[in-house]
Amino acid sequence: MATIPNPAAIRHQPGTKANTRILVAEDDPMQRIVLVELLKRHGYQPAWAPDGAAAWEALSTNDYNIVFADWMMPKLNGLELIRKIRTHISGRYIYVILCTSRSSRADLIEGLKSGADDYIEKPIHEDELLVRLAAGERVISLERRLEEDNQKLMKSNRSLTQAYQIIREDLEAAARMQKSLLPLPSTLHGIHCNSLFLPASGVAGDIFNFFGLSKTAVGFYLLDVSGHGIPAAMLSVTLSKMLTPRPAQSSPLVLSSFGGTAYTIRPPNEAVAELNRRFQDQGDMYFTMIYGVLDQDSHSLRLAQAGHPSPILLREGKSPEALGTGGFPVGVLPEVSYDLLEYQMEIGDRLFLCSDGILECANRSGEQFGQTRLMNFLDEHRRSSLDQQLKALESAMHQWGGSEDFADDVSLLALELGSPLAS
Repeated sequence: MATIPNPAAIRHQPGTKANTRILVAEDDPMQRIVLVELLKRHGYQPAWAPDGAAAWEALSTNDYNIVFADWMMPKLNGLELIRKIRTHISGRYIYVILCTSRSSRADLIEGLKSGADDYIEKPIHEDELLVRLAAGERVISLERRLEEDNQKLMKSNRSLTQAYQIIREDLEAAARMQKSLLPLPSTLHGIHCNSLFLPASGVAGDIFNFFGLSKTAVGFYLLDVSGHGIPAAMLSVTLSKMLTPRPAQSSPLVLSSFGGTAYTIRPPNEAVAELNRRFQDQGDMYFTMIYGVLDQDSHSLRLAQAGHPSPILLREGKSPEALGTGGFPVGVLPEVSYDLLEYQMEIGDRLFLCSDGILECANRSGEQFGQTRLMNFLDEHRRSSLDQQLKALESAMHQWGGSEDFADDVSLLALELGSPLAS
């Protein structure tokens, strides 16, 4: 007769077969010895407990994954033990085989409803035991592999979360740098400048600027690089660095003279054509833009349009006017010429340059904001200050789109011709 372990010293004995850790909970010594010896004969090293309470204590301190639970035990019967297992043990699955001499259908249903995975009738036969045990080992093996996969997934998720955090911080830093390149509301040579900038993501393909070209003239542009995200933003920043009158030798906006000590303003259409010649090796990237020069002294406005939405001129006492008819984007074909558009402005007139993110902003019904609606809005708010007019437009865009986020970058540059004394 096999030696019966001391119940007070129940402990896990490492298994020798597929890391299967078995606990036998059986109060009948003979039934317990038979089951334990059968398991040992097939390479297992089960632990045992003489009643349900001792079995629960063993389960609370050891990682058993298969339990043979007798239905009728003192202190805690088999069904009560199973319910405690299902209620209180989480993080690992315990496969429970209910051992019973009951064979009625109602008893078996009751046992399975309590949370048992399988049952085996007493007296236990070796071949049936092995079949039941094999089924339990398959479930435990699947559970173990699932847990390993979950651990790998959690590790990957942590790595992805950390990578995403780094990328997000980098994008936020890039967005701050890009925003620092944009002009603040200002007045130069009596020409007032203000803007609206609502990027679709952390960084944008839209960029604009307003700067002095001479003692009386200011240059300005708004451009929109194709695509979104980092590539578009990098190109837009590169362009912002290039589109400046200094250093004169490298700027496409001016022509240097006297050995680079002086320069003349290049006509906007020639400046855009020069940009087009320089940007022919950008892969599938291109950009649209409006570039112009406004002279405070002569009130002359000269523009070049390169595939960009038409600027809107708002004159005192007149309906808004869309300037230009299109032009060709920059960076697509090398030998493209651009038209020079010339107009006269008066003090109080306003000029608006916008990106297609405004015109193509759609509401919940899919209807776009459009140029006509934008022109009507600017007309309705012509008596407001330039700052108030743009704040009202920003509110209208959010209300129209129904969200704080936009599908495309929303940008607008506004100029108002004022008195030279205003500067």
